[in-house]
Amino acid sequence: MRVRVAASLFATACIFSSSALADTRLSRGFVPIQDGVKITEVTGPLEFPWGLAALPDGTLLITQRDGDIRILKDGQLQDTIVSFPVEVMTSRNGPDGTLVRGQGGPLDIVVSPDFENDKRLYFTYARGTLDDNRTAIGRATWTGNGLKDFEEIFSVSQGKREGQHFGSRLAFLPDGTLLATIGDGGNPPVVFLDTFAREQAQNLQSQFGTVIRLKPDGSVPDGNPFVELEGAEPEIWSFGHRNAQGIVVDPESGAVWSSEHGPLGGDELNLVEKGENYGWPRVTFGRDYRDGSVLTARIEGPTYADPTIAWVDTHAPGGLHLYTGSAFPDWKGDLLSAGLASHDIRRIEIEEGKVVGEKRIDFGTARPRGFATAPDGTLYVVTDGAEGRVLRLDPS
Repeated sequence: MRVRVAASLFATACIFSSSALADTRLSRGFVPIQDGVKITEVTGPLEFPWGLAALPDGTLLITQRDGDIRILKDGQLQDTIVSFPVEVMTSRNGPDGTLVRGQGGPLDIVVSPDFENDKRLYFTYARGTLDDNRTAIGRATWTGNGLKDFEEIFSVSQGKREGQHFGSRLAFLPDGTLLATIGDGGNPPVVFLDTFAREQAQNLQSQFGTVIRLKPDGSVPDGNPFVELEGAEPEIWSFGHRNAQGIVVDPESGAVWSSEHGPLGGDELNLVEKGENYGWPRVTFGRDYRDGSVLTARIEGPTYADPTIAWVDTHAPGGLHLYTGSAFPDWKGDLLSAGLASHDIRRIEIEEGKVVGEKRIDFGTARPRGFATAPDGTLYVVTDGAEGRVLRLDPS
């Protein structure tokens, strides 16, 4: 069930009934294995790789949380290391300075839809200190072996504390505007103003816990749902999200899919629509990190949209990918979700815009983080950690 959000600055809770689950697929327990897949290591180790993007010539660019961008060309990791062009939040400890604390640093990277002409790359990153930081978006021109003309086009209007929940995935809509996911600010006891930071996901005066929509230069495009609402942040496209680290746009249908981390359980796949409220923290299948208590019961009401999938068992979705390659013909149009905690990739089968099944590709102890499909159709996966890897998926 999907319903429009009430035009209020701070949405209020409603009472749930079981009919709210009519369109939600609960994923728990056994998920069948996806057979016929071979996983091959391409390169590594990499230091906490996060974003992965394929250029039209097949070159892969990889962001690392330590502030470096690595280049993978013709299957070889290049000696050239590109330094990220802005001081980002990479709070460290330890005598050798190699242990990154928190979730900050350079994060996502995407290629401009007009790259052949403008050569632009778009980035998200966490800027600031542990006491005052925010998600930001920048763009730069790719020179072939580095970046030039970097400019910051957006940063969250309010700073927050601690190194959690930056969100930070990017995707372009067919009209050329840019969607970005912004995290809710952090788990309790992290406080923003006079309440837990997570409560800001219901506050349209805050960009925390939202998907925003921008023009490529960072300005506000026509058609955003809350532009006319006094006091609301005009960039907001949807709200009530926790920490969405996956977003993709189907180029044929224009459908926007996003995956977000719940707390203890309750991760979600959402079909994101303009102006919708996805309920966090009023609506969740997850539990509170502090004591494991139930945060809410499910609610039905005029202000909340149901998730398409609720991963009751923790999946911890990182990147989300719409498969368009040729190696696995049956997968075309399906979604792939990287499971940081489940150590797998979930193939989410889509038919006529609806989820009809889910299978898993086991990664053992590795933590899949993100995806890229090269122009030749090859599917690449980057894994998280101090010794991350770039892997290739082929039919076995």
